[in-house]
Amino acid sequence: MAHVKIKMYATIREKFKEGEVEIDAETVIDAIKKMVEKYPILRDEVLNENGSLKNDYIYLLNGRNVEFLEKGNTPLKDGDKISIFPPVAGG
Repeated sequence: MAHVKIKMYATIREKFKEGEVEIDAETVIDAIKKMVEKYPILRDEVLNENGSLKNDYIYLLNGRNVEFLEKGNTPLKDGDKISIFPPVAGG
């Protein structure tokens, strides 16, 4: 079990004022689900109805997109940092 930090950005950050959350987990999806258990207000923000990572969000592990790693099954190590970015649009 790894001790990791999760930080949310943009619109998620506006709704959730905690800043960084520290969680013990084995994989990225495990960490996100444990965070949601602790802070249920985040459930619809970061997970689909079936409990998987939202496809339109960006989940980074130590600055690398988990989409190019093992997605939600990416294993964690002590000290890892997960960053969550919601979709953004601009012009």
